[in-house]
Amino acid sequence: MKSAWPLLIGGYFPAFLWGVTAIFQKQSAQAATGPALYLIAFGGASAIVGMVWALVWQPSPWTGQGIVLAITAGVCFGTATGLINYALSTYATPVSKLAPIWSCNVLVTLAIGAIFLGEAAEVNLVKLITGAMLIVVGAMLVGIS
Repeated sequence: MKSAWPLLIGGYFPAFLWGVTAIFQKQSAQAATGPALYLIAFGGASAIVGMVWALVWQPSPWTGQGIVLAITAGVCFGTATGLINYALSTYATPVSKLAPIWSCNVLVTLAIGAIFLGEAAEVNLVKLITGAMLIVVGAMLVGIS
């Protein structure tokens, strides 16, 4: 039997923390913190967490390619987070309706991982397609609720 630690550490704990993050993001938007200030504060907090990680676990050597990819990931994440904050603060959108929709990001990750990273051979396609359909149907139901 495979260890559950990778799923716990890299899956369940982050899912819980991202769920809590969405609640604090909504409360921040309600407290009149616009997307720009939110991203500055969020980015600063993320940088501090990164510094703690560097102190506790010795980081791997830096590579130019790794830094460029990390920056690209940060730009994608920051842009998405800014758009979410804009919708929360400008349109007073309920976070309970937005979260299931933006959580469909796993479908994008699955598709890109399968196509560009060659991970399709590592998954059961029937289960993958069934799960993807359930995610889409769930997001649609929550979106119209």
